[in-house]
Amino acid sequence: MVVGIIVVSLALFIRQAHKIGSSNSGTAETEQLNLTSGQFSTSGEGQISKDKVIFNLELTNHLPEVMELPFGSGQQFELVVRDEKNEEVYRYSDGKAFTQALVYKRINPGEALRWQDQWDLRDKKGNVVSPGRYRAEIEILVIPEEDRVKIEDHQLRTTIEFTLPERQQEDTQGNEDKTGQEVGLETPLAASGAKDSRIIPSTEAEAIIANVANAVMQALSTKEAEKIASYVHPVKGVRFTPYTYVDRERDLVFTPNEIRNFFNNQQRYLWGYYDGSGEEIILTPSEYYAKFIYSADFINAEQIGYNQVLSIGNMLENQFEVYDNPIIVEYYFSGFDPAYQGMDWKSLRLVFEESDNEWRLVGIIHNQWTI
Repeated sequence: MVVGIIVVSLALFIRQAHKIGSSNSGTAETEQLNLTSGQFSTSGEGQISKDKVIFNLELTNHLPEVMELPFGSGQQFELVVRDEKNEEVYRYSDGKAFTQALVYKRINPGEALRWQDQWDLRDKKGNVVSPGRYRAEIEILVIPEEDRVKIEDHQLRTTIEFTLPERQQEDTQGNEDKTGQEVGLETPLAASGAKDSRIIPSTEAEAIIANVANAVMQALSTKEAEKIASYVHPVKGVRFTPYTYVDRERDLVFTPNEIRNFFNNQQRYLWGYYDGSGEEIILTPSEYYAKFIYSADFINAEQIGYNQVLSIGNMLENQFEVYDNPIIVEYYFSGFDPAYQGMDWKSLRLVFEESDNEWRLVGIIHNQWTI
């Protein structure tokens, strides 16, 4: 309970620090005026746990029209963390390989592009950093084009200021001394907005859901629609998410009866938008199944995680906020072709919620490396 209170309060503090750090150019009123009158705005927030800081970034479109923003490569943002001496201790792009190609991302009016990054609290030499004040400098790497709307540089940048307290360092070091590796929170906290601050620990979640999850995955692998439908939540149905971020408004939801006819249904639906091109994902359920559900042999997954995030891309993770105290089972492959150096990883997440003392399928989240 004490740990939970500390983490939540730190998360609130880091958001407040961001507001203070972003207001150096003027008063709060001036900042709000710039935000509403500007074409775009960049914002960020962070959450601190024992062994990492998770940064969530957004670029919001304030124009009344759909925009396609060009990026010069697969790297769409840069994030640099500096200490009190202004020395660089972390850079997002270090050690990463990015696709070298022009990429366009579509962003609708009033909506945002989202990314996420995690810093493991180590400096560039691999040492755990000291307690103290830190600053995260964020830049969204939209490239200018002559025939497109010019975006002012300040609209693509923001800064988050935060403090790593003494306890953060001591706990991390203590865990390293005991086990030889860092240890995270045994009971992680749900994102803000969840109905319960406690996420079921991995070992407990596995004991509860392993048999049910395996049965659902087996049915998915063999396209047994009737069996899949028997596990779907009778009221909420099952939501389909093509790329990690769960969109309450746009993700399609199918009832148990609709699942029974899933593979025979020839209607074409709008499931979302392709990463990179921004083109509409218009597919029949069977076509969607092949591309965004059973896109790999997940019944024989390389790793299975229970309420553990095994795959991290550049999209915002929000499944624990959207779903009601869920158990999420992730089936993960780290890659298939060595030539891609892990950039062809894939995973499928099955989301379960408890209903009348039974765990029911409420979400299927597809995840893969995105540009």
